[in-house]
Amino acid sequence: MVDIYTKPDLYDAIHQNYSDDKDLITALAKKVGGPVLELAAGTGRLAKFILDIGLDYTGIDSSDSFLNRAIHKYGERATFLHDDMRQFQLEQYFNFIFIGFNSFLHNLTNEDASQCLQSVHNHLTDNGLFLVSIFIPDPSFLYREDGRLFPATPYFNFDGNRCRIMESNKFNQQTQINSLTWRLERDGELGLDKYTHSMRMFYPHFMDILISNAGLVIKEKFGDYDGSSMDEESGMQIYVCKKA
Repeated sequence: MVDIYTKPDLYDAIHQNYSDDKDLITALAKKVGGPVLELAAGTGRLAKFILDIGLDYTGIDSSDSFLNRAIHKYGERATFLHDDMRQFQLEQYFNFIFIGFNSFLHNLTNEDASQCLQSVHNHLTDNGLFLVSIFIPDPSFLYREDGRLFPATPYFNFDGNRCRIMESNKFNQQTQINSLTWRLERDGELGLDKYTHSMRMFYPHFMDILISNAGLVIKEKFGDYDGSSMDEESGMQIYVCKKA
């Protein structure tokens, strides 16, 4: 088993054409201005959007491999730090803090999630904004046929091959943790390496409680990056918050 967060080349290839979250995140960043803090910054995909609009950017991540890639890309224009989004202590306040692209789901326990949101509160300016975006748990995804592989991504180019990620999952209803196993398909042939990661599923009503308990107030809820309202048909839960 291989940790996907040690493979920045593959990760970048998977997400090379993804920009659905760009407009919403940059619009909020422009609204309140910098400095900006991203939690779980990864290889810097979202950092580029903030830097391109001229704002001061700091990103933290717990993966050395991903951080090294981000520093290689943008290290002269941004600050990247090895830190834990659950408990970080920076000597700075930020006008905009965000956790994009389901990264909040790596908080695998209620305590992890609460500590993360409290750390956000501790670093947010009084007039600042906080955004977090995650999937709404989908039973048709969580309770799939055991052991069967399903396409997890569209096709993408990697090392000169036409590739896609095939995945299987096991969902633990008691812990609400979904354990995912990815395999890379190259030009129709399935590779032997297995890439693993886990995500905790959080339902909207519980996110309301977690956010409130951290001393934050939800200003807006979106069901997609296009700014549409969250409802029973939404696939995403996106929260824009401020300090209480």
